[in-house]
Amino acid sequence: MAAQPAPWWKQVDDAAQLITSTVNAAVSKAGRDGVYAPPQGSPPPRRRRRAASLRHLAEVIRSHRMAPGVAVDKDVVARVLGGELRHLSDPVAVVAVARASHHIAGVPFGEDDAQRLAVAVERLNTLVAAAHEADRRAPELLPVPRPPSAIIEREVDDGHTARRPTEVVARPMPLTSTLVRPPDPPSLPPRRARLRLDRASWAVLLVVFAAGVLVGVAGPRIVGSARSDVGVPAHTASPACRPPDERRPSGSVAMGAPGTPAGDSIPPNWWANVVTVGLTPTPTGFTAAVPAGSTLPKDLLVIRSGITLTTGHRYRFDFTATGDRPLDIQLRIQDRTPPLYRPSLVESVPVSRAPCRRSYTFTAGTTSPATGEVTFQLGGQGAYTVTVDDPVLVDTDA
Repeated sequence: MAAQPAPWWKQVDDAAQLITSTVNAAVSKAGRDGVYAPPQGSPPPRRRRRAASLRHLAEVIRSHRMAPGVAVDKDVVARVLGGELRHLSDPVAVVAVARASHHIAGVPFGEDDAQRLAVAVERLNTLVAAAHEADRRAPELLPVPRPPSAIIEREVDDGHTARRPTEVVARPMPLTSTLVRPPDPPSLPPRRARLRLDRASWAVLLVVFAAGVLVGVAGPRIVGSARSDVGVPAHTASPACRPPDERRPSGSVAMGAPGTPAGDSIPPNWWANVVTVGLTPTPTGFTAAVPAGSTLPKDLLVIRSGITLTTGHRYRFDFTATGDRPLDIQLRIQDRTPPLYRPSLVESVPVSRAPCRRSYTFTAGTTSPATGEVTFQLGGQGAYTVTVDDPVLVDTDA
């Protein structure tokens, strides 16, 4: 008999089933009422294609740019319809499949419909995070195993004074061990009694001291090299605020003012991964009204896509951040190619009510030809408003 899932994962399954059934119902209606039409500018197919097929849904999403910043092909569509959590937890992909289905069926799909579906995905992500936490805490909730009984001996008086026999008595040990105070240390010797070491003892002490110095010097370098192997290259942060009128570093601008698309599916400006983020792009940056209810920083994102990075090149990223209350936001500059999303910079950025221009330098860990992105992770801290102004990414080696 198959093992029953934990109660908290049953809630995850129910939420995932609700989203899957909603999207599949829209796809079924599109397949029944819709008609296949090739993308604009493409020749008609040689063979007749079925409406609302996986390929047709992917074509509509791509040609109408329904998933900005996310590559949604027929395999991703199939996994969303199949209810795979990895893709069902992406609100951009889920909303795109539903929007494409309504487009094929000729049924309106407004922003309210998209927001309801995005909220359902956000609830699913919250339940998944809570289930993982429950799995982690589950061993702590199990009862403490009872230790074996302790066997002690006790003298028994049998009425004779010449002999005192003993009997064995089993006494259960307590569930929690009792802390016993250790005996007091012996008194220190008088000051006149000094430790006298011979030559061999001095040699051993010198060898131990030299080994400690060697570990202290080489240890950080070994740790640093090991950290670079896991995909987060070393970088240097500037904790102090820079002067607002400071000149920009020399080099090639990899990301400046918005307005230049980098590809067919890349938006020309900042965009949010969920519609619940009140994002207002500005000519020099953005303002985000972050809602409450998220659990992790990565739950709510504001992203600028289409960035080109070159392996081994040094970069500097400057921006000014302001918040309506003090908090920390997460900055991540990475390649957006799944499933690794290799980062070149990961930083926690302090934000306060006073404008502060920050500067971070790093070395690109992978080459991203228009597949890099600058991401601000804003979730997990309740409701607040943050403004990022004049972000500039410069390749100082170019």
